[in-house]
Amino acid sequence: MLRSLIFCCALLSLGIAKDAAADIELLSPPQFAVHAPSAAWQDVDQPADNPGATSAALNAQAGGDAPVTPASPMATSSCQCCCRNPCQCLCPEPAAPCQPCPRVNNINPAWSLILGGWVTTDTIYNSARPVAPGTPFFLAPRGPFEDETFDIHARQTSIYLAAKGPKIGCYESGGLIMFSLYNDSIIVDRYGFLPYQAYGELKNESWRFAAGLQMDIFAPVLPTVLPFSFLSASGNAGIYRGQLRAERFYHPAKDRQITLTAGISDANPTILNNDTLSEDNGWPNVELRAAWSAGALKQEGLAAVRPFEVGVSGVIGQVRNTEIALMGDQVISDVWGAAADYRWRVNDDWGFAGEVFAGQGLGTYGGGVLQTVNSATFETIETVGGWAEIYYYINPCVHTHWGYGVDNPSDEDVAATQVTRNDTIFSNLIWDVSKSLRVGFELTYRQTEYAVLPANDGFGAHTQIQFKF
Repeated sequence: MLRSLIFCCALLSLGIAKDAAADIELLSPPQFAVHAPSAAWQDVDQPADNPGATSAALNAQAGGDAPVTPASPMATSSCQCCCRNPCQCLCPEPAAPCQPCPRVNNINPAWSLILGGWVTTDTIYNSARPVAPGTPFFLAPRGPFEDETFDIHARQTSIYLAAKGPKIGCYESGGLIMFSLYNDSIIVDRYGFLPYQAYGELKNESWRFAAGLQMDIFAPVLPTVLPFSFLSASGNAGIYRGQLRAERFYHPAKDRQITLTAGISDANPTILNNDTLSEDNGWPNVELRAAWSAGALKQEGLAAVRPFEVGVSGVIGQVRNTEIALMGDQVISDVWGAAADYRWRVNDDWGFAGEVFAGQGLGTYGGGVLQTVNSATFETIETVGGWAEIYYYINPCVHTHWGYGVDNPSDEDVAATQVTRNDTIFSNLIWDVSKSLRVGFELTYRQTEYAVLPANDGFGAHTQIQFKF
């Protein structure tokens, strides 16, 4: 194991890199500690819903005062292990110290585990029919009849398991599993089981290696909104997928950090309908990000973040579509994207955040109004978009967020029935009543335009009640 890690370190030190999460002691999930402790994506000023598992965060959740650090095998006189060279013996894994009650007891005593989550009830009114009901991404074309909708659901209810394992060489081990009550297709108005984080990690102050279901390296910042859609299809790119990633952390000063991230990820989910097979082209997407952050680390829920960060990221890949009916035509198209993101908590009262992107074939990343290819030609769709948000803390428990997002696919690339533009304006007020209860209210205005079909626009009102445990 150590030989493999040392070999990876040697390769990565030649030039591959990280995302902006070295600071984030709990890497997770929207980018999901926003409206829940998170929600699977990440909040700009609330706990970044990126739980990864660190001793400080695990201990904080359990209510302990001191960090929980399992005894290191290297401290055992009978086992002379080191970080730089392979161990000459099999080091036993010492049992992790017991967490303060309540706690989870594991079969493997070398691991400690924290169970948490939130029960969320969303009440949503829309003056025009959204896609999807209860989780608005964009609006359906306007028709001749009334299309108001009203939904009450608890599909944002989520549970997470954050784990911390033994020290392996010079790396701390850990992991995170997170899931909600959405169906495997979020736009389907049904309950189900939707995992959006499931990964293991090895990390230290300079490196982090992670494998599993994770947030995208590309365009990782999330706006603070109440719906689970997080402005996807309205200017917010970057979702989650299966991924292998490596991160490198540099600290030019005590309160400065450069984070480089590189990874390969699941290119495109395989989708088969009656006429078309849509899939990857036999190789993964490649994602990269470089970020610079400044300021003192501050623990916010499950994450430790710095108040200022800017980053640039990119993705390249391919998508293949095969028409299995009629003539059986096949089209292989390139996927690429470039993005810039920022967030700055200016002081304890206010701050701002945002993201811009451009690319093509970004439907699985939430770009292009969720449209990857032209439905008639199967060629990838070019798009540009972005979002911006400003927020203000009226007091430490009450905060308001105002913002705008737009996604603008190229009119020349879409088919007659596809979307050419989608805009969302939002304003919300969130009250953290206690560590266990959060109440929010949000107003939105959405406008969706189509190539040929009638455009639609309308207002939305969203109330959210969330119990956190």
